[in-house]
Amino acid sequence: MRPILSSILFFFLLAIARAIPVTETEALIAEAHHKLSSASNDAEADSASAEMRRLFIASFDQPEVFDYPFDKLNFCKITSSDHRVRIFNWNTPRTDGSYSYYCFVLVWEAKDKNFWWTEFIDYEREADKIENKFLTPEKWLGALYYEIIPMEKKGRATYTILGWDGKDNLTTRKIIDALVITGKKIKIGASIFQMEGGARKRIIMEYSNEVSASAKYYSKKKCIILDHLSPKSPMMKGIFADYGPDGTYDMLLLKKGKWELIERVDVSQFTDNDNKPFVDPRKEKKPRKKG
Repeated sequence: MRPILSSILFFFLLAIARAIPVTETEALIAEAHHKLSSASNDAEADSASAEMRRLFIASFDQPEVFDYPFDKLNFCKITSSDHRVRIFNWNTPRTDGSYSYYCFVLVWEAKDKNFWWTEFIDYEREADKIENKFLTPEKWLGALYYEIIPMEKKGRATYTILGWDGKDNLTTRKIIDALVITGKKIKIGASIFQMEGGARKRIIMEYSNEVSASAKYYSKKKCIILDHLSPKSPMMKGIFADYGPDGTYDMLLLKKGKWELIERVDVSQFTDNDNKPFVDPRKEKKPRKKG
């Protein structure tokens, strides 16, 4: 009888968990995120992020989650302008100066009036040839996303995403990537970035932690403006801890579903009014001390 009673109790508790209103779930996630922000060591941070992950997953059986604003959550939550994709995304700072990332991608199906979801697992940390690799949700190049741009592609849904990665205690990265949705599967990366030397599946801007660099989308002009990065000394070429903006800018211009790189553009025609703000996590909160 005990196994039967245990099973009944399990499903009873599961039903109660599913019945929690989204407003209450939001409050619990916000509380867990506060614990993450005030964590004094990696174990406390990991525990808080694990709780946030559990709460999100428990809420995903409710269709209203897709449109619920989650105004109390002070981390990345973005929705594509075509109302097809929503991303919940946060980072966990480590005592060594790096970050680990959590990400849920929700895809709305209008005919079902509901969404399906996928969790991205922070796995692929090495930059070697990463700009030309297809990735999967199970092997994801972790980042904190702040922009999602629908693309015009026949037969499949493609989105360009802009993200931030606090790589380590020497360098930071901006990652310009792509999501390709086919059926109920997501592939990360697409050969839509036309660079010098050929197409790439993503663009990675790596630079010194001592500086800031931007990658901003201007929707009215259908382009992404990038700081052009250079080393302080020509002898340091390839040593990204020495790289930073050199005062010039490059442009990725959207043409026929692909981004074409145009170097050294005049940015006087652009204004900050056409951009969404993004706060660099390194500038927002000082890293925890080791110990």
